[in-house]
Amino acid sequence: MGNFSKDKLLIDLSSTHPEKTRELAQLLQDNCTMDWVDAPVSGGVAGATNGSLAIMAGGSEKSVQIARDVLKPLYSQLTHMGAVGSGQVTKVCNQMIVSCNVLVIAEMIALAEKSGVDSSKIADALAGGFADSKPLQIIAPEMANSNFTPVKWRVKTLLKDLNMATDLASTQSTATPMSALAAQLMQLHGSHVFLEHDPATLIKLYNDKK
Repeated sequence: MGNFSKDKLLIDLSSTHPEKTRELAQLLQDNCTMDWVDAPVSGGVAGATNGSLAIMAGGSEKSVQIARDVLKPLYSQLTHMGAVGSGQVTKVCNQMIVSCNVLVIAEMIALAEKSGVDSSKIADALAGGFADSKPLQIIAPEMANSNFTPVKWRVKTLLKDLNMATDLASTQSTATPMSALAAQLMQLHGSHVFLEHDPATLIKLYNDKK
């Protein structure tokens, strides 16, 4: 920790287990009285490029304000969620929604196809309704058209986040049955050599396309 000092601030943009984040932040504070802000992001490469990321931050009010200024080119929204670790908890919640959503979209596309519906029209048909979402608009057309490249994100990332969610739920004695099932399905898909593939390939869990 030779380069760390109390007049510096560590801003962590990665997605890390909340408990590990708190441990590292405390270690940093104990050794050099340096503050830590956990600031995981949502919005992908496009969001970072366009400066439209959503950032969920954990840390002291003073440190998060500094992070707001430093990270300004990257985000359209930065929310202070509470003490160190709160940003990571919020990111876990985000990934629970995204991961379960992607799996339901795969189920839905497969059902539509087997029922004689042109699944390539689903995203447009549902746009603006209660079922609409960014994952629907992005991934449903890819699933419908078996368009799995280029790889924009990976199955293994969603699996990691779901495992983190179920582990966090266990430590808090809270049930997360949908996320637990999603983790099992994601693990099954990954075991078929899809860990490094785009989540659009999750449609292969439900149909007979090669």
